[in-house]
Amino acid sequence: MVETETKTRLLPGAARGACASAAGGSLGALVAAALDARAAGAGTYEACLGLIAPLALVVGAGVAAARLVFASGASLAPLALLRSLNARRGPERQAWLGAPPLAALFGLLALVAVSGSAARLFAAEVSGVAAFGWVGLAVLPVLVASAAAVRTLGSALGPRLDERGLSPRVVLLGSVALFGLGLALLVSLGETSGAGGPFRILGVLRRQELDLRAPGLLLLITVGALLVPSPRRAALAGLLALLALAPLGFTGAAARGLGEDAALAIERQAPLSRIALAVLRRISDRDRDGVSAAFAGGDCDDQDRAISPRAVDVPGNGKDEDCSGEDEARPEERPRSAAELAAQQGAREHLADDLNVVLVTIDTLRADLGYLGNPRPVSPHLDALAQKSVVFERAYSLASYTGKSMGPLLTGKYSSELEGGFLHFNRYSKRETFVQERLKAAGVYTASVQGYWYFFKDAGFERGFETIDSSAAPKVVSIEGDQTSNSDEQSDAAIRLLGSPELGARRFFMWMHFVDPHAEYAPHPEHDFGPKPRDRYDGEVAFVDHHLGRFLAALEQAPFASRTAIVVTSDHGEAFGEHGMIRHGFELWEELVRVPLIIKVPGATPRRVLARRSAIDLVPTLLDLFKVPFTARSGTDFVSGESLVPDLLRPAAEPDPERPILMDMARGPHNAERRALIEGDQKLTVSEGRVLGLYDLAQDPAEKTDLSRDKARVALMREKLGAVTRRLRPVPMPPP
Repeated sequence: MVETETKTRLLPGAARGACASAAGGSLGALVAAALDARAAGAGTYEACLGLIAPLALVVGAGVAAARLVFASGASLAPLALLRSLNARRGPERQAWLGAPPLAALFGLLALVAVSGSAARLFAAEVSGVAAFGWVGLAVLPVLVASAAAVRTLGSALGPRLDERGLSPRVVLLGSVALFGLGLALLVSLGETSGAGGPFRILGVLRRQELDLRAPGLLLLITVGALLVPSPRRAALAGLLALLALAPLGFTGAAARGLGEDAALAIERQAPLSRIALAVLRRISDRDRDGVSAAFAGGDCDDQDRAISPRAVDVPGNGKDEDCSGEDEARPEERPRSAAELAAQQGAREHLADDLNVVLVTIDTLRADLGYLGNPRPVSPHLDALAQKSVVFERAYSLASYTGKSMGPLLTGKYSSELEGGFLHFNRYSKRETFVQERLKAAGVYTASVQGYWYFFKDAGFERGFETIDSSAAPKVVSIEGDQTSNSDEQSDAAIRLLGSPELGARRFFMWMHFVDPHAEYAPHPEHDFGPKPRDRYDGEVAFVDHHLGRFLAALEQAPFASRTAIVVTSDHGEAFGEHGMIRHGFELWEELVRVPLIIKVPGATPRRVLARRSAIDLVPTLLDLFKVPFTARSGTDFVSGESLVPDLLRPAAEPDPERPILMDMARGPHNAERRALIEGDQKLTVSEGRVLGLYDLAQDPAEKTDLSRDKARVALMREKLGAVTRRLRPVPMPPP
């Protein structure tokens, strides 16, 4: 009977606590939405609130359950707790003396352990729901073990501290301070790369590009859910329930009427709302095609998986598969004329028969070097090479980070056409053929000089090279944020390779990828431009340029120098706040995808090519320089680019023909899909078929004025993008 009465009293108390936690979470959501809307821009508050509201209710439910289990449904009252601690006596006082310092110690150890598990998951490229699941599996035993240790050791430590007359209040405050100090030390003494062992991993929190606003806002909502006290009266509990549920009205409004401009601003700028938006779109996607009709997802038929903005429209069939508003007309394909084909063949015939090629790719190298007007002396040796070369002033990478750009660059396929696995650092199937494999099969000696693990350890880049020198690579592998520099050692290795007998006896292809300009930016006193991130980046570029200059000087002294072509380019650029972002990845802004492209070919007249060109063209160019014809090895073996050799040998009086430029960054575990098409001076950027922006690069090279409200322009560019993407041969991707 007593047990029944206890349950009866507990259940209404639990309900009142749930109402309080939910209301507190919603109050926290009001503040979080205001901060999110401030980041996203004017007119987005209601949408941000509607997106965050369901998340706040989930947090409130979790807090209510925790309060019921650990605090009998009571709310968190920090000041009242502190005031009452010293008055406690007996085992309760001893528990408050023994548990806090141990909780601080084991909390730090648990944080290190969980962070290590998360880092291993990142290295293994687990993401999404799977990542949360694995982290949860890692967290649970750590928390259980830590709680057991605190309980066991605390029961022994508490009485001893009580005998010494210590104050529970002082012990609690000191333990909180100890935890904060320990966390600060782990962060400050750790490596920003996360390397160096478990106690160095929290150094990643110092990384400049790490955005902790979303966890901070989530913590704000959690604190709100903890602080609201449980009401004693049913009427007040009902009022709190209404307060908790009221923001869901904004959720419904966002589902039905979220505008495209507001959705785009939230996706790009609002730290917490953009996460909630992605989750809500996924939940509301009825036909499971990866696109929702709600929350400005853009699916015009959420009952048919074949129709969505992600689909490629079939012209002239009377259906609007890509939700552009109309069925595209059948395109008029213009085959290349006999004169164009003859000109390309003629250009090949003007090349020497015994050329060698050195390909130099420099990680994270922006296009704005000295030869394009940079007043800083960051690239004197590249500038000198440019004076003797054909310079492509408006060259583009294929994506904005290495894992989605270097594979395409060396295979001649766009990233959505490659079997690389759904990874951040793609590992390419043996069905994919790299350019060095084609050259080796044609009898060319192939050599690779690398300083970064990705390019010689089982990702595919090592295939086809007869010699791989990785002596310059750090012994401790850093996935991201390496703070070492090795361009000096890498250039030494490349210079040694120039003296090998194979390079004198056979035609050769040599590739080296310098990684130093990638963050973290290591200081170089001999190239000191200042303390700011851009200053330190420029110092890294100058460091690479200096040591590349040593290699180029050694190459000039080699007996085969007069018959060796040199190609220099980059995998992507780097942002320094131009569009509210730093570093690279995620987007396709000009500062992220404009890269240098310098090609020095014996016999080619130095000049500047102003027409836009793409890294997709490098593989057919390299094959042409060696006069190796492309031969398909299977039905999935092809090359998407077009040789640049006619550009290299075109007389200065002849204009360089323009052609469309496609950037194709396939979806990965840490990035959404991005595609951009440049046709003429118009640049259209899309994600999963949704328009993200339209810019006139002639009038607006910094991409500050979005023209996507001009529906006629957008329709024309979407039609052109469709014509280009229909020629792609994409591989299947896992569902989003």
